[in-house]
Amino acid sequence: MRLNARTAMIAFLLLVVMSCGVLAAYQEAPMLAERVASGELPPVEERLPDNPYVVEPVDRIGDYGGTIRLLTLYATVPLGVAFISDSFNGFVNPLPDGSDVRPHFVEGIDVSEDFTTFTFHLMKGTRWSDGQPFTADDIMFWYNDYLLNTDLVPTVASYWRTGGEVVQVTKIDDFTVEFRFTEPQPLFLRMPFSKAPQRDRLFLPKHYLMNYHPNYVPMEELQKMAADEGLDHWYQLFRNRMQGYVGVSGVVGTPVLTPYVPVFYTSTRRVFERNPYYWKVDSEGNQLPYIDRVEVEVLSDAELATAMMISGEIDFDGFSTNIVNYPMYRQYEEEGNYRTVLWRSGNGTEVFFYFNLTHEDEAKRDVFRNVDFRRAMSLGIDRHEINEMLYFGQADVRQFTVLSSSRYFEPEFADAYIDYDPEAAQALLDGIGLVDQNGDGWRQLPDGSDFSFTVEFTTAENPLKLDIVQLTVEYWKELGIDATSRQISGELYGIRQGGNLLECSIWHGGWSTDITFPAANPWVGAGGNYPWPAFVDYWMRGGELEQDIPEDIQNLWDWYEEVRGIVDEKEHIALAKQILASQAENLWLIGTIGTAPHALIVNNALRNVPEDGLWTWDTHWSMSIDPEQFFFDESLR
Repeated sequence: MRLNARTAMIAFLLLVVMSCGVLAAYQEAPMLAERVASGELPPVEERLPDNPYVVEPVDRIGDYGGTIRLLTLYATVPLGVAFISDSFNGFVNPLPDGSDVRPHFVEGIDVSEDFTTFTFHLMKGTRWSDGQPFTADDIMFWYNDYLLNTDLVPTVASYWRTGGEVVQVTKIDDFTVEFRFTEPQPLFLRMPFSKAPQRDRLFLPKHYLMNYHPNYVPMEELQKMAADEGLDHWYQLFRNRMQGYVGVSGVVGTPVLTPYVPVFYTSTRRVFERNPYYWKVDSEGNQLPYIDRVEVEVLSDAELATAMMISGEIDFDGFSTNIVNYPMYRQYEEEGNYRTVLWRSGNGTEVFFYFNLTHEDEAKRDVFRNVDFRRAMSLGIDRHEINEMLYFGQADVRQFTVLSSSRYFEPEFADAYIDYDPEAAQALLDGIGLVDQNGDGWRQLPDGSDFSFTVEFTTAENPLKLDIVQLTVEYWKELGIDATSRQISGELYGIRQGGNLLECSIWHGGWSTDITFPAANPWVGAGGNYPWPAFVDYWMRGGELEQDIPEDIQNLWDWYEEVRGIVDEKEHIALAKQILASQAENLWLIGTIGTAPHALIVNNALRNVPEDGLWTWDTHWSMSIDPEQFFFDESLR
């Protein structure tokens, strides 16, 4: 989608025509046909929307049946099975290249000329997995009973507010809902991917969750239900039931709209079976998904996960793979009856470093805020060596910025201060007064006191973070910087980051496509608070401000607030590039290498898997290519 309203509408209408349509006849999986014959299910025509979403297969029309075997190293957030879920997706789905979004399970989207009003036309006849209709009431329940309920949502996030007012959601009829903002929101349709937490789904099953809500059940009854489950409050009970709508449903019996429903769920194993009411079909009218059953092993050992992959015990994985293992993956392909598919990470940088520009230690804070210090730290990183050692030279040496395919990209954004030039780095450090005054080999502060910092980090989502941190710390030591590293848990990282306690840390540099930038600015705002944690509460929620905000940092936030509301495309792009230019010039975040190859393990019999793509949050990994079309070709077993 582009920001011109008329262009946006034409694009959406074309996509709807391509994605939805009435087919002459529908077919279903044999296991569902048996249930229809026994009277357990209505005919397939009665289980599909009037105009179902149509998927054009990557290779060919698939075969029904089979069980796909998966694994996950994320016990509480089962990303390993994300491709069986639409739960990250709402009314729009990413395009595979990350350039835009398309309508998902809506027949059409009307956008007003001023981008303040968005009208969604739902697919009539869509049903939850228990057969109950999906209607506008499910959206209104999410809005009135969840979003506006202060027990469940104490503070409505900024992305649901404009001009200080919460978005107004109105039911037009059973299949039409209007979202109205007080100010233009030209990036609203990208927002669910980039800004909203996973629970902000825009809809919830009213017929199910109303049984756990005080607007529909007496409070004393709810409190007793909560107490029976060892809980103190009704909203804890509600949230527990709501876990079925976070990523992949984890509550057996929960009505879902996903291609699979949970039938067995423990801490070590999860089993899902096809949703008989799933709302997608292929181009010949076959109800999706093709595969009958999903079995997921929950592991805590990455080495065991690798062993299961190369021995052929897993049919598909991309979350637990490591590009360092690529030679080994290739070595065991024949023995394990799989193929190794290389996608691109889609990250503007695989790892960025950031210094805490709001650190409580004033002397360190002054150094961290000095742009010449950050430039020196960037020039001191040998990115080519990192690329060769860890990514076989297949990644791009680049600063953290948007992908080169982005309409906001300029080459100078990616090239800023990326050359390995330790002499120039040392000259910059000398220039700001960081010199070795006592001959111990380490640089001191101008007043002669010691200067050191620790890179505290977690390896979440990329085990190579450890290697990149270790290499970088060694590069910095060669500059005379007394830097050390400390690996910590993800939970502790969150506590220390939020508490303004980190000195230096890292994260993976996603949010680099046009879907997420600048809908979610990766350098300011929720989720992008890395270099200045002390300012975020003030920006996002109007909290107390204990430090003055430097003008160049405040500018970033102001530009971010402004760019999201600019309707004119040329003006929008110009201001977005201004944000990126500030990042390139100031190195708020210091990138390493980006768009690295990412290995997927795919069973040889598993088909309709594209040979290339982006493996990134922005496009929700494989979900942008409608993985419901994956199937097993038994002749290739």
